[in-house]
Amino acid sequence: MDAPVIIVGGGPVGLSLALGLAHFGVRSIVLERNAQPIAESRAVVIWPRTQEILRDWGAYDTLRAAGDFVKVFGAVNACTHAQLFDVDFSIMDDVVDDPGVIVLAQHQTERILRELVNANPLCDLRIGIEVAGLEQDAEHVDVHLRDGTTLRAAYAVGCDGAEGVVRGALGLSLEGMTYASRVVLSDVRLASDPPDGAVARICVDRPGLYGAARIAAFTWRVMAPVKRGVSDEKALSDDEQRMRMHEIFGDIEATVTWSQIFKVHRRHAQRFVIGRVALAGDAAHVSSPAGGQGMNAGIQDAANLAWKLAFAIRGRGDAAQLLESYDIERREMVTGTIERFTDRITRAGLGFPSRARRAAAKAVSRAARAHGMQRKACRGLGMLSGRYTLSPIIDARHPLAGRRIDDLLLADGSRINHKRNGETLLVVVGDFKLDAPHVVVERAPKRWHVKPPVVLIVRPDGCVAAVVEKPTLEKIERAWQKAFCGALPMTELVGSRIQIR
Repeated sequence: MDAPVIIVGGGPVGLSLALGLAHFGVRSIVLERNAQPIAESRAVVIWPRTQEILRDWGAYDTLRAAGDFVKVFGAVNACTHAQLFDVDFSIMDDVVDDPGVIVLAQHQTERILRELVNANPLCDLRIGIEVAGLEQDAEHVDVHLRDGTTLRAAYAVGCDGAEGVVRGALGLSLEGMTYASRVVLSDVRLASDPPDGAVARICVDRPGLYGAARIAAFTWRVMAPVKRGVSDEKALSDDEQRMRMHEIFGDIEATVTWSQIFKVHRRHAQRFVIGRVALAGDAAHVSSPAGGQGMNAGIQDAANLAWKLAFAIRGRGDAAQLLESYDIERREMVTGTIERFTDRITRAGLGFPSRARRAAAKAVSRAARAHGMQRKACRGLGMLSGRYTLSPIIDARHPLAGRRIDDLLLADGSRINHKRNGETLLVVVGDFKLDAPHVVVERAPKRWHVKPPVVLIVRPDGCVAAVVEKPTLEKIERAWQKAFCGALPMTELVGSRIQIR
């Protein structure tokens, strides 16, 4: 075989997956048809949950340094300049290390990830390579290239976008809905930033999804609705652009550097895995740009998939069930959490009349001041909520199982995810002597709903696979076997230098 895994598509999702596989010692080939990274901004935020993943894979520090790290995500009414809300991510510092949002244009994210992939000896990025199709059998996947050659791998992953060839080769489509409205997205360069210092500007008194988010100094992403009966050409005309810029930014001089009309979709594939081929990112699901969840959801797909592919490649345990769990878990997260979140924002923006929008804005502004609502907003926007309940490898009887592990501060001053470092981890709560590598949480948060002593099994993607109550070694071993489908014996913690005695 040419590599254990072939990744079709070298955007942020495919590049992140290559780094994730390399973290587990797995070689991959990434095939990208575009010789250069995209030029436009596209996805512009990296939320806290995605930051945790990229930290595990060695990409976080570079991305954070290149972007604008925002701890308070504030929005104002662009028409009246009144403050709408502030989402202060520092309120989550008890469960997130260095909470905040990285604001960085996608072309910058992609450039940095390319550099990291090119520097990793386990990653083989091949640009200017176009895939024509693929075939698979019980042992391998053949990826056919446009130049007539074929590459062979144990597994393949389609990260080639909504119009990619991999999903089509599997006979799958994106099912769901397309919203009736069209939106225009633009990248805008300002002569100066508005004086209010807000990260987002929303035209509450205008219909539709109408506003802008700051990407960098003097650079903004604008979203605006296109009225019915207005052609795409007119919507992109200089007069229309000037009108939009004036409504959002007032008299500040603005230059549009890129602009395009989009339909807004909420769609996902019927399955994310067939045999030895998986889908991730836009190849598997597309959602409204409202909420900035798309690229982040794709990188979170990669986090779920990378360790499962790595374990499957080792040839132990039930590889098919591991990949089946990827399909079930990520489709549940996309349809049950991500699509619902973006759909609420989109429908509120598209459907509320002006009077209702103003009333809703006032209600949100008041509610956002409450501590509980701040935490809820941070969890929703930051993609820290959501749960896997349908997975065959998660013991969902306990409400903590299937959720992301809170990155709690430990007694030695470190945090759980620092100890985990992108690998498996046992967490002991209470007085229980475990003769295996683990960390101890002296006092669990009430929201964990645990009665010590308990042992948590945390997967490499940071998800709690099981909560073992009244633990014994036999109970822990059974839960471990289920969590990893027998692919990771309990005598061999991934990446650990310690054998369980």
